[in-house]
Amino acid sequence: MNRRDFLSTSTLATVAAATAGIPASADEHSASPTIVAQSRSVGATKVTAISDGYLPIGPEALSGVDADTFKDRLESAHMSPESHLTGVNTFLIETGDKRILIDAGSGSVMGPTMGNLSASLPALGIDPASITHLIATHLHPDHVGGVLSDGRNIFSNAELLVSQDDLAFWTNPDMAAAAPDGFKFFFELATNVVSSFGDRIKTVTGEADLGMGMTALPMPGHTPGHMGIMLEDNNEQLLIWGDIIHVAPVQLADPSVTIAFDTDGKTAAKTRARVMDMATTDKLLIAGAHMSFPSVGYLEKADTGYRWFDAPYPYGQ
Repeated sequence: MNRRDFLSTSTLATVAAATAGIPASADEHSASPTIVAQSRSVGATKVTAISDGYLPIGPEALSGVDADTFKDRLESAHMSPESHLTGVNTFLIETGDKRILIDAGSGSVMGPTMGNLSASLPALGIDPASITHLIATHLHPDHVGGVLSDGRNIFSNAELLVSQDDLAFWTNPDMAAAAPDGFKFFFELATNVVSSFGDRIKTVTGEADLGMGMTALPMPGHTPGHMGIMLEDNNEQLLIWGDIIHVAPVQLADPSVTIAFDTDGKTAAKTRARVMDMATTDKLLIAGAHMSFPSVGYLEKADTGYRWFDAPYPYGQ
């Protein structure tokens, strides 16, 4: 799928079907968010996975897999194919005097099963104003919608680190104008979020040293500037790979399967294959935005595709 196809009416219809039943009104957001978090150490760095909630994703959202295969793969993973739910996870990194948030969840823009981050941070003793950096793996609503509350940036002192390619795409007024009406809010939200940081923005191009033990790794396809973050400390590593996977039982078995939200599905599939090969070859600890919480684990090659193994529980950390 190229960028023109991404903005087509048929693609929008697929996206609408994928999110059917998700209220988008802030008024329908749950008044009692669920606080779900788990911390572990990477070297001397503390990493806390925080659940922002979950979304239903069915076979109609995917390309390269039919409904019967979708059903078989989910049942083999002991999941319900009729009501499959995909987690949405964010990650707080604390190192020295820095508090870095990887993605900000959806806030109130994606319905009542989402938007838990804003309540989770205070429950964990974290004032949103104490976040020093927000790193956006990309500018989709479920990754940056949580920045704004009643139009105000809750991360009032944070610097935004974002890919230049993603910034250029999602804040392009010509692209926004060409988008179907039901898709324009992706562009509007991204533009409003970016604008709320004022001059506290640092753009990233290619593979880039972000400091604080982190490196940005280009992982294009899902969006033009989608990127992963490699954290390294004391010879330990964690790869936060963003949206490399959305439906684990399906895309682990067949990494060529893409999702309607991909800006460029062919590139996304190539990126997924490359990143998965790197993860297995280097035996990396991985964290994913849309893996089942706490979303931290390892990949191994299987006869067909890959297998996922949850990381051991971090006792004593």
